[in-house]
Amino acid sequence: MSSGLLFANPIPSEAAIPISENNRYIHEAIRQANTTRASGKENTPFILSKIKELSAGRSVKANRILIASNVKMGTLVAKKLMELEQQNARNTG
Repeated sequence: MSSGLLFANPIPSEAAIPISENNRYIHEAIRQANTTRASGKENTPFILSKIKELSAGRSVKANRILIASNVKMGTLVAKKLMELEQQNARNTG
């Protein structure tokens, strides 16, 4: 294969947090980080922890489901690519 492929794999709808709700969590977490002066290497863990807290853990659940969905998609793509390579080898071999 001599080219690249880009796949978009949206989060499964049952785990999705509405964008307006998610944006509220993010903005509030950033506001709190700025208020407490969380910066540098403390910033990202602080913000992620606040988003988890504000979403009552839904953000963590959503991320886990998205990771599993990405693994499934990656596996399917790898399988299909392997099948195409095998078919190509038979046709050119």
